[in-house]
Amino acid sequence: MNNENASAAKSYPWYDDRVKTLPGEESPFLDWPDDGPDEEEDYSTPRKIYEYLDASVWKQEAAKKAASVIAWNCFTRRIRSNAMFVGPTGCGKTYIWRCLKRIFPDRIEIADGSNLSQDGWRGSKKWATLLSSPVFRSGRHTILVIDEADKMLSPKFSQGGENVSHSIQAEGLTMIEGSAVDIKEGSATYKINTAKISFVLCGAFSAKAADMAEKETGSRIGFGAAPAETKAYNRPLTEADLIEFGVMPEFMGRFQRIVNLEPMTADDYYRMTDNAGSTLQRIRRQYRADIRLTQKTRRELAEAALKNGLGIRGMENRIRAMLDEALFEDCSRRRFE
Repeated sequence: MNNENASAAKSYPWYDDRVKTLPGEESPFLDWPDDGPDEEEDYSTPRKIYEYLDASVWKQEAAKKAASVIAWNCFTRRIRSNAMFVGPTGCGKTYIWRCLKRIFPDRIEIADGSNLSQDGWRGSKKWATLLSSPVFRSGRHTILVIDEADKMLSPKFSQGGENVSHSIQAEGLTMIEGSAVDIKEGSATYKINTAKISFVLCGAFSAKAADMAEKETGSRIGFGAAPAETKAYNRPLTEADLIEFGVMPEFMGRFQRIVNLEPMTADDYYRMTDNAGSTLQRIRRQYRADIRLTQKTRRELAEAALKNGLGIRGMENRIRAMLDEALFEDCSRRRFE
């Protein structure tokens, strides 16, 4: 057993291929608590928030620090900090905020921006509807995280030649700057002060990253291939890059910083199955089962996660599929290898 495997076996013995659960022995993992935060923990400083994130999010040091400071500024100092988190699918940009939502459930809301439409157009999701969550009714400083924001910002043209994306961005400008927005919920109407909301947009901007890589390498880049092989995201995306992508300069100017996340490698995905906040641990808790993955399976999952571009989500889906297949054959099982 090499040093990496020895370390893994020490912390997570069920990953060591040589360890076998004895017949009749109770699994020590079935009564583990869920992966929510400890209510006694102190998150009063950016460093303490970062330490919580660091235990759950693989790599991405700069992004974890940036998110920690944004959250602390917003909740403690009441300072708005609008930011864009940019990086390939599966790198953890939205997951960072999901982790923060666990410790600040009444201060952070995460919404899907991929199907946002402008007023007067088909579609039920407008800018104002993003504020319908009770999170924003308290009058306190809060954070709205808009996932898949690149799809909202990508140019889309109507039959008349209008860039619908620019219209959507223009409608969001006033809200992001700070305004009073009336939100109707049943018979009640709530007035939301968006000056107390920090806006965080998360997006892959994969087409722009591929275009940049193609120009710099002189070869055509395809996004069915692995980021490590295509050299996409080989440099941070800048404000100029995002404006060239389709973000209006006026809209871009409302965001104080761009946080670029690092692409993951196959080795990252391999090691992520064995870290403290791994997706496998979450699945184990949900299924209340003792789950072991051989090194061969872990490597296959990691290579597939990189190749298909689905990242950790793809790994999680494949693990769940294997578990569900096994449970169909024997739904009483609590140990899997």
